[in-house]
Amino acid sequence: MEKRHCFGMLYKYELLKILKNKVALVTFIVAFCFAFIQGEFEVSGNITPKDLEKYQEIDDRAVDQSLLNELKEISDDAGNIQDENRKGYEQLSAWMEETIGYRAPIKELDIDTVYSKREKNIQEGYDAMRLTQGEIGFWANKEKEVNKPFLFHETIRSGGILEGTTNYMLLMAIIIGASLSMIFASETQRKTDPMLRVAINGNKELYFAKILAGMSYIFGCIIVLLITFYAYAACRWGITGMDCMVQSYCPLARIDMTIGELLVIILMLLFCGILLISSFALFLSNVTRNGVATMTIVIGSFIGLLVATLHVPLKLRVLSQILYMLPGTMVSSSILYDYRLIRIGKYFMSYQIAPIVYILFSIAFIVAGYVFYDKYEIKSN
Repeated sequence: MEKRHCFGMLYKYELLKILKNKVALVTFIVAFCFAFIQGEFEVSGNITPKDLEKYQEIDDRAVDQSLLNELKEISDDAGNIQDENRKGYEQLSAWMEETIGYRAPIKELDIDTVYSKREKNIQEGYDAMRLTQGEIGFWANKEKEVNKPFLFHETIRSGGILEGTTNYMLLMAIIIGASLSMIFASETQRKTDPMLRVAINGNKELYFAKILAGMSYIFGCIIVLLITFYAYAACRWGITGMDCMVQSYCPLARIDMTIGELLVIILMLLFCGILLISSFALFLSNVTRNGVATMTIVIGSFIGLLVATLHVPLKLRVLSQILYMLPGTMVSSSILYDYRLIRIGKYFMSYQIAPIVYILFSIAFIVAGYVFYDKYEIKSN
């Protein structure tokens, strides 16, 4: 057989190994069922399709003094809506709470105070994150691009789709750990790698067949899961609100963007984050040659770093910002509330730099893995 035909055969062999892995199969089936559960409950919670229509009564209304007066008329001092049929105003009340601060009385507020309190809360975020004057100036210019007064829109469906998408980062870390941990370890345990490499042209073809098979499976999984989630949500609830301004969902955001555009950014971060974790898992499988150890390290480090991010104080800016740029925390709508910037000639937002960093580290893991595989594989077996 000519050498140019061998890579495809090796790729099919490695892909079949993953597909026949019972742990990988069961993990995917659980995740697939989870996609339907998310489509049912993440998008709407306990709200019925009939009730969803009630939440749209003030869609595309300007958040101005007139709308605030209407909210005051049907709510108590704390903003609690008295009429259960005025669902749209319930969401507006929650939006007001996030904008001006929780438990703040709204009866005595005017619309100028609402917007000034929003600005005050943002400034407190600046102080907590220790922003420089240059960063503050950057965000002041971004704020000028945002149209005011804001247009309000219900975000039950669009927000549910957004948050549902972010949940797949943790789910994919589990799938990656369960599916890729045995890519290299299984051949070592069976003592079959030397035979494959001698019979079919050597190290490079087999190594990159393993890498490509692992990546193909993982990206195939996330595509199937996302399509299932989005299709169910669209058929069950419909998709509205993706074209509304992101301030309807994240009122303290300082950037001119729609929720749909934010979803695209999160998907980009999700796919690049999956690439990084997959390359890390493949590297560990190659180095440790132990499936259990690889799975434990991948999942354990993902969760451990996520917890560490939540506990490192913002005043430790460098460490906090580095941890925040990891996929576990970066794949979230909270990226709009991370005002810290990265300066490389000019200022960039963290989510603009993170995908590049993920890709570079992925390449580094793959190259380092090949160097290790090429030098030590035959000796180790």
